[in-house]
Amino acid sequence: MLYILSILIIFCMLMSLRALFYPSRWKERLVSFQNFLFLGMCFATITLGFGLLYTLFELEGIPILMENGKHVSGDFFDYIFTTMYFSGITLFSVGYGDVTPVGVGRGVALIESWLGFTIPAAFVVKSVLTYEKK
Repeated sequence: MLYILSILIIFCMLMSLRALFYPSRWKERLVSFQNFLFLGMCFATITLGFGLLYTLFELEGIPILMENGKHVSGDFFDYIFTTMYFSGITLFSVGYGDVTPVGVGRGVALIESWLGFTIPAAFVVKSVLTYEKK
């Protein structure tokens, strides 16, 4: 079940990223509400997707995150809250250090932080190229 859900989550995130590199059907201006909404939805999809991946790993017993020097523990909602928090902090910054990745989680967090830096750049390039074509 872990693998099926992981594949579905990764597919959704890839489709969200794919939209950055292919023209959309909206008539776009360089700065518009649609562009802002698109970027926000892309970030939300990536944050939610990675948060769910972290949660799946934790629920399967694969330690991914440590909070204040201890492995994340608690009920499902504790896992969700901690993993979504970690996902958002990792995507938008380098983190605070209160929740840290361990094991495989380090590689996953590295990929997420890389996406957090490249998504805005790809968005700007796409906006400028679309504007120049018109």
